[in-house]
Amino acid sequence: MVNLENLKKIVRIFIIISILSFSCNNLTDEIKKENPSKKKIDYTELNFDSVHVIINSNYTEEWTNYNELEEYIVQFSQKDYSSVIDNKKYLITFFNRLKNSIPESIDKPEIKSRLTVIETDFLKFESIVSNYDVDKKNKASMVKRINNSFSNLNFQIDKLIEKQQIITAQ
Repeated sequence: MVNLENLKKIVRIFIIISILSFSCNNLTDEIKKENPSKKKIDYTELNFDSVHVIINSNYTEEWTNYNELEEYIVQFSQKDYSSVIDNKKYLITFFNRLKNSIPESIDKPEIKSRLTVIETDFLKFESIVSNYDVDKKNKASMVKRINNSFSNLNFQIDKLIEKQQIITAQ
């Protein structure tokens, strides 16, 4: 008799666990169906022909080296590469000045690292354009890469300024 009672308890527990497990699965399926507002981003469709523009431009208005960098980006977007051809020494000097003239309010490692990425992209582009006969598709690809790097810099500047404004508002 004791064995039969124990067996009944085990069967009941098994039935309860099965029911709970089944109902939990249904609940998660319902939650997934109820939340269609989350859209997946297809990163392969992103296009970096355009550049993210800084929202708080008053932080970069007087940063003349940044403005010069921005002019380079505009030239590249207009397919004018003359300023970069056979100009490696100037680019190295320019990026050193750019990194050393960052306004104090945004002189942070995350800004310097973005500038280093842009410098690397510029120097790579200069090397390719100066030393090889490159087709339009490859040039466009490098310009997109530089635009992407510059957009990341601008986005990081915006986020840094936003973060500083939140801290000062508290």
